[in-house]
Amino acid sequence: MKLASIPTSGQYYAILSSENWKLSIEELKAVLDVETQHYRLLAALDGLAVFDSSNIDLYRVVGRAAYTKEIGILLGLAGSSHGCVSRLADRAIEVLETAKASSYERESGFWVFSEDRGPYIRPAGSAELSREIIRRAARLGFRLDKRTPLVSFRAFSTEGVLALGVVVARQEGKGYLERSPGRRPFFKPGPLSPRLSRAFVNLSRLRAGEVFMDPFCGTGGFALEACMVGASIALCGDLDWRMVEGGPENLKRYCPHGTWVYSAWNAGRLPIRSKSIYSIATDPPYGRSTTTGGVGYTYLVREMLRRSRDILVDGGWVAFAGPHFRRPEVIATSEGFAVETVVEMFVHGSLTRSIVVARIE
Repeated sequence: MKLASIPTSGQYYAILSSENWKLSIEELKAVLDVETQHYRLLAALDGLAVFDSSNIDLYRVVGRAAYTKEIGILLGLAGSSHGCVSRLADRAIEVLETAKASSYERESGFWVFSEDRGPYIRPAGSAELSREIIRRAARLGFRLDKRTPLVSFRAFSTEGVLALGVVVARQEGKGYLERSPGRRPFFKPGPLSPRLSRAFVNLSRLRAGEVFMDPFCGTGGFALEACMVGASIALCGDLDWRMVEGGPENLKRYCPHGTWVYSAWNAGRLPIRSKSIYSIATDPPYGRSTTTGGVGYTYLVREMLRRSRDILVDGGWVAFAGPHFRRPEVIATSEGFAVETVVEMFVHGSLTRSIVVARIE
C-alpha cells in the first residue's frame, strides 16, 4: 500500500490500550510532544484518540508508545446511525478505488479490522460498518485478504461515535514479553512490567540523543527501555549493592550496543553534574516490598527531587510514582516542579499508585 495514494487531511487516529485510559492518552501525548514538531489533540475518547500533525512518523510513534496499539490515517468520524455507516462506507470505497488505480499490482485484496469499545448504546457499530464495506467492495471485484491487503481499514465504535481509518502501523508486543522480569538474567521480585516501564520513560519526554537517569534503578528496567528509545546514555544506580551487582546483567543482555552506567549511590546526593540530565523516570521504594532505608517515602522522594532540580536542564522532565495517599504530586509542587499530570493506577486493595509527571519551569 502506498500511503501517498490515500487522500488525507493530516488527521490521524490511535487505538489505545484498555488497561488504563488516562495512562494511555497521557503517554501518547508525551510521545507526540517528542516525535512531532507540532500536533493538536482533537478528540480523546474511550480507546480512541484523534489528532492532527503536519510532520509525523507514524511507525516511530507506535513503535515507541507502550499503550498505543495501532495508529493510522483518519478517513472519517461520525455518529453511529445507519446513515453514518453508509457515508463512511462510501469513503472506504473511494480509498480502495484510488489505491487500486495507483497500484501496479493486479491484486485487489483488502481487510477490515473492527472493534467496539465500552458498554455504550449504539444504533450501529463497527461490525455493521465492516459488513457494509465488504458488501460494497465485493460488488466492485475486491476480495478479503488479510495477509497481503492493498489497504487495511479500521472500523472503531466508542461513546456513540464511529471512526474509520486506514491502518498504517500496529504494535508488536513480542519484545515486551521477551523482556519480562522473569526472563531476564537478573531477577528480583517487585519490578514493573516492561510495558509500564516504557510508559514511565515516555512520560519523562526522553528524546533520542538525550541523557536519561533513573536514581532508583533496581534491576534496570527503566534504563533498558530508555536505551531502546534512543537515549545517548542511561545513568542509573541504587543504594542496594545486590542491584548494583546484578542489574548490569540485564542491560548487557538487552542493550549490548547502548551506553549506560550503573552505580551505587544515594538518590539524595546524586554525583551528577548540574544541568546535565534531560529526563528522569523512576519508581522509588514505597517501604512495602522495597525498603526506603529507614527514612520513609516522603523524605526520600523530597531529597531526590531537590537534587533533581539541580541536575535537570531547564525544561527537563521527571516522572515518578508513589502511593496515592502520600500525595506525591504535592511533594513535587513543594519542591518547585510544575506538575503536568497525575495518573492513578489501582494495584491492589491497599495500594493505588500515583504517577506524577512534572517539569522544571
